[in-house]
Amino acid sequence: MDRESMQKLSLRLSRVLEDIGVSRYIRTRRKRTLLMEEAQQRIKNELHGYKFIPYTFGSQTEGTTTLGMESDIDTLTCDNNWPVILDWSEWRQGKGNLLVVKNIQSPPQHCWLQRVIPDLPLPWTGVNSPSDMVDSEGRVLMTNTQIVILETFRQNSESGEVVQHGPSKSMHENLDLILAYHCTSLPEECKFLFHRPRPGHWPRPDTLTTARQSGVFLVPQGYTEDPSIPVKCRSTTFHVPPEDMYYPLYKREWRFSTSIMERLLVFDMNIIQHKVYVFLKMLRKSIIKQVVDDRFSTFHMKTAILFTIETYPPNIWSEDNLAQCVIYCMTTLLRWLKIRLCPHYTISGVNLFTGKLFKHEQYKLHSMITEIINNNFQCLYTIEMDDLGRRMSSVISSQNIGVDKRCELNKVQMTGLYYWWAREIIRPENLYFNEIKNLDQYLETLTFQKNNGTEIEQEAAFLFMSLVCGINASIQASRCIYQGQPITHNILQLYQLSFDSDLLSSRLKFGSMLYCSGQYEAAANCLTYCEGLLGTAVWQCCECRGRQKRQPNNEFREKTVNTPFKDMLQKYTALHVIFTQDDIHCVPQHIVYEMFRTVGDDDRQQRHPAVKYKWMDYIVFDSVPFLHYLQYLTHSCERNQPERKFRALNNLYYYISLSQGHGHIDTAWNMLGHCYELENKLDLAWSCYTKSLQLFPRNNAANWHVARIMNQHLIVENIYQR
Repeated sequence: MDRESMQKLSLRLSRVLEDIGVSRYIRTRRKRTLLMEEAQQRIKNELHGYKFIPYTFGSQTEGTTTLGMESDIDTLTCDNNWPVILDWSEWRQGKGNLLVVKNIQSPPQHCWLQRVIPDLPLPWTGVNSPSDMVDSEGRVLMTNTQIVILETFRQNSESGEVVQHGPSKSMHENLDLILAYHCTSLPEECKFLFHRPRPGHWPRPDTLTTARQSGVFLVPQGYTEDPSIPVKCRSTTFHVPPEDMYYPLYKREWRFSTSIMERLLVFDMNIIQHKVYVFLKMLRKSIIKQVVDDRFSTFHMKTAILFTIETYPPNIWSEDNLAQCVIYCMTTLLRWLKIRLCPHYTISGVNLFTGKLFKHEQYKLHSMITEIINNNFQCLYTIEMDDLGRRMSSVISSQNIGVDKRCELNKVQMTGLYYWWAREIIRPENLYFNEIKNLDQYLETLTFQKNNGTEIEQEAAFLFMSLVCGINASIQASRCIYQGQPITHNILQLYQLSFDSDLLSSRLKFGSMLYCSGQYEAAANCLTYCEGLLGTAVWQCCECRGRQKRQPNNEFREKTVNTPFKDMLQKYTALHVIFTQDDIHCVPQHIVYEMFRTVGDDDRQQRHPAVKYKWMDYIVFDSVPFLHYLQYLTHSCERNQPERKFRALNNLYYYISLSQGHGHIDTAWNMLGHCYELENKLDLAWSCYTKSLQLFPRNNAANWHVARIMNQHLIVENIYQR
């Protein structure tokens, strides 16, 4: 292909990649979104006192994915209870340590982990964990089988199985989760990046400085040295004999992982390098994978582009040279396939082909990649992922051939990103903030982070401050109402600080408190203000297991493209409203039945896995029906407000009629039933409770209401009979 044709191909490919979301803007938003979610998880773990530090690696955080790739989520959780040390001089008192053990037979990048007691720099002598074993020299080693974690995953998995992909273990196919340990010091083989000769223009010096301080993770060894053995399996649990001199070596082994370094390097790529990398991944998944499955992996492609960026001059990375840059990366791969050696970019002595590809497969891959280059990338017109081939043909013919436009794809991607950003706020696990014993102390911690953390940490701390302030305010106000005391100024200030958590939920909790404390006029004003916040772009979202999610409408999705996510949360997102035992006096008494929806073993058995259904022990509403319900109750207590009362009742009825069963529709029917009871229309109330039970026969407070109405009916009949 001549230079002019290569330039045209490059420009067309660059445009098509932009169309499907491989752009500077989407990349930046995706990176910030996932890093924010990571920061939010860390803050939440810290508030609960967990010594686990979460990380999100791979394509989601790097922004090197598209909708068509359907990339999974690569997460790593670091257990800080057991720091790793390279030698005895690094031992520190107070924590149990894991000592790296290597010998001349240890494979590159691999080691064993020996337990060390926390009080003295001495080895552990007893087996205290199901995953421990004693080797022939009497050392207590921690195997990589992680039995306790596997059993926890199995109990919380709906299928009762654990899905394993290499070193990762999780409850879902689309989630890769690795439990790892961290070593702040770099082993000698992991200093390879900083010592080996290279041209010097890349990586940049500040990136290398940060990478040098990142340390390494110790992750379970994920595969054997035989590529014929599958790396993907399903398992429930493993049995590890505590003393077995012949226990398989690969189950003792842990592997050094430089994931933080690698993430920094990908973050350091410019947009052209980013596009090259994404296109290489698409080629691998669409064409190469058909021959060798995932054993020739994305990591091989990542390694190739890292070495190529380092080796070739920086001026080659231009939009009109995109196709040639792809060829440079593939040439790097061809060289490795020819010598049957794929070096690791950050760790010395590692061959990334070992345990992955047979010799004949390497020859076959070499021929395939050579053919792709010689045929001038004609194969890209056959790629169905993200309609890449059709889009390329469309650009050439200047005709729209039925593919989604860039703006539509951007809306889909940004809505998905917004969900990821907000899920740490909206997920039901945030109910457990009520279990924090000292909320005031954690408010101080969050305030410190908000004032002193990084930009992302400050924003994450601010969001959680709003949540914790709202919970604290509601708990304190509940105590005041129970004791017949007035709501203090400090409590009102906490409510005020909570209003930034989202559009409605905190304000509705405030309005509910005003109603329960007898401040009906103030409650009516608050609820009127809340109603004025509603608009056509508002999304009611709820993550409670067992309830149908609402999908955001087109207006909401359009907003996500150019609106900061923090503004999306505060202006267009209505979270569910939550009350617990601690703030039970801030909720209308009739709704307290929702907290006791589970009756008997049959109800309890339906709540599996139990951790996902813990929300059923609390009171949870959707925002809009709760708003109308509170308005009805408030106006019922005000004088001369029958029109406003019946307007609220009609709004609640029409909301339920149009809801299509989304969200906590059973609770909405129960609220409407209570309204009809107050109107002395027991036949309509009975109908509401019956419809609620038709939707959810189990774990439904309507069972109590039906029994209560039936009991009242029997009492009345007995009175008449007397």
